[in-house]
Amino acid sequence: MEISNNGRAADLAKILLGVQETERTHHSKKTASPATPAQDRVQISERAKELQRLRAAAEQPDHERDARVGQIQQSVEGGTYNVDGKKVADAIIRNVLTDAVL
Repeated sequence: MEISNNGRAADLAKILLGVQETERTHHSKKTASPATPAQDRVQISERAKELQRLRAAAEQPDHERDARVGQIQQSVEGGTYNVDGKKVADAIIRNVLTDAVL
């Protein structure tokens, strides 16, 4: 296969892409008025703002929880952590009933 210098790849790309560019420029010339330059705008919905706020709150460190987890971890490692079976059973039943209602 022989490739000559006639119709170089860059020229071919300009020809192929130029068609698309001219369509874009003709379209943009029709829609944009010279008195007011086109500006991009982004609007964030209230729901998205709420999700951003919740995500930021969830990413904040919870020092009280960290302290409690540290205490429990030390108790477990030291062998002094006692589990109250009644409290565990009550919590399981409460969660099952709550899930059944919801």
